[in-house]
Amino acid sequence: MTARKIDFYLSTLGTADQQGLITQASELALIQRALTEIIPPHLSIYCTAGRISKGNLTLYTTNGAIATKLKQISPSLLLKFQQKSFEVTSIRIAVQAHNPFAFVDKKTNKDLIIGPLGLENLSQLAAGLPPSPLKTAVESLLKKQITQTTLPPPTI
Repeated sequence: MTARKIDFYLSTLGTADQQGLITQASELALIQRALTEIIPPHLSIYCTAGRISKGNLTLYTTNGAIATKLKQISPSLLLKFQQKSFEVTSIRIAVQAHNPFAFVDKKTNKDLIIGPLGLENLSQLAAGLPPSPLKTAVESLLKKQITQTTLPPPTI
């Protein structure tokens, strides 16, 4: 869900007791949206914005290399945030090493290959399924895996 869509839900949901939390979440969504526009795209997938407290903006990242790059470009980030009317006087970079919600590199899982036993089991599954979207998906996965590998194709 994008940051723009969450504003709608935050403004329509909640009670008077929750307005402080909703206001804070709206501010975070606004800061995150600005960060996404300001920061280079290859870095934005590894960064998330924190709160602005007393003029200090905290940016969270997943590793030290990204943090170092952010520190190098932080003067220009500061100017860009100020041009977008945020009251930011300094930027703090924090690394969250073992964050379970850390951004996943989308390239790492792209070329996974299913082994011969897995292909055989999927083939048996597809053979036993009635005509359905699941069967079509399993057969498509099998065909894709067979073209990626040099293994002999299992019977479908």
